[in-house]
Amino acid sequence: MRTDQYIGLSRRAKDWLDKNRKPPVVCKMCNTPTPMKPEVIGVYEGMFGNKYNLHRHQLKHGYADEFLQASPWSSGPMFFIGLRINEGIELRWTDSEIREMSQ
Repeated sequence: MRTDQYIGLSRRAKDWLDKNRKPPVVCKMCNTPTPMKPEVIGVYEGMFGNKYNLHRHQLKHGYADEFLQASPWSSGPMFFIGLRINEGIELRWTDSEIREMSQ
């Protein structure tokens, strides 16, 4: 069966976001946290014309943007998402990680 396969961010990128993401806003009345909703900054297209969002994550100091790093084919495109921090440092999947998951 052919299908789009969302792989997403690497474990390193997820862990980094968990440590550096802007904390949720806490309601003063009920003390319930409301997480920041990531801003949609772009889209990429899947095999059947489906569109998938790329997000900007608000950080304690700046922001981090998702980008489509790679989309190798294995019974359909596999979407590996990278993270670009403050228009500088990138947290990317390694070539060996992508190869290993694409086999």
